[in-house]
Amino acid sequence: MKELFEGKAGMLGGLSNEEQLVKLCPAQFKQENKWSKYASELFFSGGNKKNWQWKTSDKEEQKKQFACFRGLLSTWGIKHEHKEAVAGWMLSEMLTDVPVS
Repeated sequence: MKELFEGKAGMLGGLSNEEQLVKLCPAQFKQENKWSKYASELFFSGGNKKNWQWKTSDKEEQKKQFACFRGLLSTWGIKHEHKEAVAGWMLSEMLTDVPVS
């Protein structure tokens, strides 16, 4: 879905299209699943993206996707459960699988 990584990260956090993404987010990400759980772990504990297996090998696209992901995680504009759902959705489109910690 092209809208997923079309937003612009704000200087102080947030993503320009975060409310639209909440509305578009597929139902399976609004329930606990491996992607939303991993997004939550990253939010609360941080993480290391060195072991991420990206779907794209394009470094510029990886930067763009990560900027959107980071912007979303830093938002105060949407409820936390929506943030985890959309962040899980993003991760599922960014990575081949959930990394093993």
